[in-house]
Amino acid sequence: MSKPIQCSLCEEAATVHLSQVVHGKVTKVHLCEACAQKGGATDPAVFQLADALAAATPAPTLTCPHCGYTDLDLRKRGRLGCPACWETFGEALDGLLLKVQHEPAHVGRAPAGVVPLAQLRRRLDAARLEMTAAVTGEDFEAAARLRDEIAALERQLAS
Repeated sequence: MSKPIQCSLCEEAATVHLSQVVHGKVTKVHLCEACAQKGGATDPAVFQLADALAAATPAPTLTCPHCGYTDLDLRKRGRLGCPACWETFGEALDGLLLKVQHEPAHVGRAPAGVVPLAQLRRRLDAARLEMTAAVTGEDFEAAARLRDEIAALERQLAS
């Protein structure tokens, strides 16, 4: 099943799809029900596509102090303006990056059959916490097993 088309203004699922041809140039807009109502798209007598888009465009909320790039520019172009934008838009990008690469930091790809380094590091950290809990709970057999696993993980990371 394909992903539904998103509203051009708010990224909700679009239910109203409009095309306008002016001087041979085609402009297509996809709107959700709420944005279509706000822009007057449901009343053909008063609707003008350009007016609806201009009226419904939200004001920028974040601006990079170094290059002047705004969150609207980021949304429109899909890229950042300068290296300083990472600091300005970092929090807004965190959720997007997790959707795209499933990790907060890019760690590269691993060949087939090889466990990625990030996964090894996470397991190493978890094993250390489990070993501490096992020692605290006096479960020395589990602690010894975890000690051996930690040593094996550290050898894998070192190589």
